[in-house]
Amino acid sequence: MTYIIATTDKESGDKLIKILKAHKTIAFQGCFAALKEAEANIREKPPDMAFIWLDVAEINAFRLASKIKEQSPFSKVIFVSSQRENAVEAFEYEADGFLLLPFNKKKIAQLLLHNNK
Repeated sequence: MTYIIATTDKESGDKLIKILKAHKTIAFQGCFAALKEAEANIREKPPDMAFIWLDVAEINAFRLASKIKEQSPFSKVIFVSSQRENAVEAFEYEADGFLLLPFNKKKIAQLLLHNNK
């Protein structure tokens, strides 16, 4: 199972990569700070899972999520935000998960288990 990260927040992106390295069932595919860059990558190789930050102007999170689902309907989309109220919007979009910053390792492990079925 592969994953991508879409964010301009290098620090929190790196933290998520470090947490996910502990899980042997998922492999890093790439980190993207711009929508066009992410779209080009998913056309070539759609990820099994995408962690997309909602608070980033350079990345239209919902457009990117739609592109991923078009390329690979079974890919999982996890939205990430520092704002709790963004969870409602994420689940209205039918997200496969939502992570609130700062990261909680237990929540990430549960999310991976749930989305690996």
